[in-house]
Amino acid sequence: MPGPDPHRLWIEDDRPGSARVCWQAYDWTGNNGNRRKRANAILRRLARGDWYCRWCYAVLPDHLRADALYCCEACRKKAARARRESRRVREL
Repeated sequence: MPGPDPHRLWIEDDRPGSARVCWQAYDWTGNNGNRRKRANAILRRLARGDWYCRWCYAVLPDHLRADALYCCEACRKKAARARRESRRVREL
């Protein structure tokens, strides 16, 4: 399944503490339900202060899924290695 279109949804941060998630409607179909739901989910995470990478604490890019936890594949793998290592140490 392809990922979200990176150029159709973006985050605007005009003033500190107030962010907006803007999205562009589909060109021909007019079916905007999924894009609107994704924008709302990202906006909820921004309001909670939860739109950051769990490993490096960088702000997540706009093109990621609404439920993304890591900013890139490298951070995801580093976190997995750290979890495996802590499990291995606990077992000893």
